[in-house]
Amino acid sequence: MIRLGAAFLVAAAAPVVATATEIAKGGRVNGPVVWHLLGYPFEAGSMIAALCACLAVRFYVVQHSAGANRWLLDIPVSAISLMFTAGIIVTARPQPLTALLFGTGLGAIGAGLIRIAKKHVDRFLGETTGG
Repeated sequence: MIRLGAAFLVAAAAPVVATATEIAKGGRVNGPVVWHLLGYPFEAGSMIAALCACLAVRFYVVQHSAGANRWLLDIPVSAISLMFTAGIIVTARPQPLTALLFGTGLGAIGAGLIRIAKKHVDRFLGETTGG
């Protein structure tokens, strides 16, 4: 788990280091820094704001939950919340403040995202898909 976290941190830091190096060489960055994820462009500031807000809200929600295994039980919900947040940021490419609101809202919805996604799939398929 620690290796995975370290690998993610290194991969996430690489574009930041590249941009800082460009600025240090005297280059100018015009407009927002744009990163790419699986070929999709997005503004780095918006993504960072949204993911940090989502993580902060999930942390807050878990702290107010009862139970010994609350962290373990919240990992899948937090992962889904973060993936939805990243997907919306890549798709909508909002300004940082709007991205912050998206991250906060999706982090607060949490497990409700599963129900929302199921309703969307049911509507798309035109039927009820179990459960």
